Amino acid sequence: MKKILLIISLFILSSCSLISGQEDKKDLELPKSYSEMKLDDYVDHLASFKRSYLSSQEVEQVFISYNDKKYLESLVDNLYKKNELFFADRSNVKFYIIKDSRPFHFSLPDKSIFISSGLLKKYIKSEKLLYCLLTYELIRSEKNIYKKIQIVPTGSIDTNRMISLLRLDTKTKVEVHKWSFYILKRIGIDIDNYLSWLQLQNRNSIDFSTQIGDLGSISREEALFKSFLIKNTSRKRTTMKYERSSRQFYNFINGIKS
Repeated sequence: MKKILLIISLFILSSCSLISGQEDKKDLELPKSYSEMKLDDYVDHLASFKRSYLSSQEVEQVFISYNDKKYLESLVDNLYKKNELFFADRSNVKFYIIKDSRPFHFSLPDKSIFISSGLLKKYIKSEKLLYCLLTYELIRSEKNIYKKIQIVPTGSIDTNRMISLLRLDTKTKVEVHKWSFYILKRIGIDIDNYLSWLQLQNRNSIDFSTQIGDLGSISREEALFKSFLIKNTSRKRTTMKYERSSRQFYNFINGIKS
């Protein structure tokens, strides 16, 4: 009799454990409504970093006058008009000049472009170089060329963190450079200017370390882009002729310097 009771008790306990295990397993299952973040959701998530960045204590903006804003918009409009098939989204671009001695630039998917005052003061010596910078960031923003990284904002994001989140691998950057080649060509800018832009960063890679990250990557960028130019241009590479920039350009740069 005792053996029978013992067997019955063990059967009941094992049955309870099995039911409990099934309930625990059921609790751990993800709801059927769960799905990965879609592209539009991710783009919105990334664009939301702007508020966290601009609210950071270390980030200080340089005032952009109405005339300077209109000047920058005119450059973008020129790129838009000559490349209508590429730029499907022709929404207004928002410019932010960040007071920082380090040379850097980046963009977000909502057509927001950030440029450091140090980059403009020290390295952007011509309107053509400014075109190169803007074209690169406009392409990224137009085509949403950003790493898919999800982070939970903690109230503020400093410059180093922001740039690290937006940094691309060398292969992807070279593809953006190739697109820049065709876009700049359509508005009549000698592509040697774009090569000079990469060479400038390569020669001053330590100064551009915040922008570049891996200092060796800029040399690979330049070499790969040179190879692309050789295959896609028939004429020999020559020293560029000096072309004077517009008065609006000098007014813009002098305004940043003052």
